[in-house]
Amino acid sequence: MGGPFKTPRSWNQQALVGDWLATIKIDGVRAIWHEERGWLSRAGKPLYNIPSWQPGWPRDCEIFVGNFRDTVRATLTKSVKDDTPTVLPMHLYGLEPLDARLHWGTLTNPTPNEILAQLKRVNNLEHEGLVLRQADCWIKIKPVESYDVAIIGVVEGRGKHLGRLGYVKTIMGNVSSGFSDYEREVLWAEAKAEKLVGQVIEVRCQEVNRNNRFRHPSFLRVRPDKLAS
Repeated sequence: MGGPFKTPRSWNQQALVGDWLATIKIDGVRAIWHEERGWLSRAGKPLYNIPSWQPGWPRDCEIFVGNFRDTVRATLTKSVKDDTPTVLPMHLYGLEPLDARLHWGTLTNPTPNEILAQLKRVNNLEHEGLVLRQADCWIKIKPVESYDVAIIGVVEGRGKHLGRLGYVKTIMGNVSSGFSDYEREVLWAEAKAEKLVGQVIEVRCQEVNRNNRFRHPSFLRVRPDKLAS
């Protein structure tokens, strides 16, 4: 499979020095080809329904089937159903080597305003964000920063949320907002079946303080393509 794949770090809102290759960040599932095990997520979980690797194809890519929900359904469904989205070769976007469809241009000594202007342009085209590359350094830039964190505990709701999820506990703090009523019911059913703790969720927040705790966190979605660290 080659050396370790690269994981972008979050932008610190500061100017950058030097030449940076700007690439489009699409909201898909990262897939790494393993000669013996096939396609795996970056957490090492098996991915399904992806065409077997062929010479000339990328071994490190993003799978994107129109939107994140369909991409997850397509790549994590072991037993294909009639409504399971199909993954075609065109849905594989190489990260290394880089797929030409993801190329956005080059930025030289970009200021924060210049970076944010490029982010706005790419968001207007309904892409998730940008990844700026300089050798082995990759920096992800999104309109709202989000973090992947494992659930370590669950609490039932009160009042109108009685009988469904109230909030989840994580090592970065409790997350109680952002859940729809439907999500609270589904996740509470998983909690009662002892299947929720240990799952990874994506959380956005205003900031992470110096104690590595969320400030004003909000649930975005479950990330079944990732494993807890």
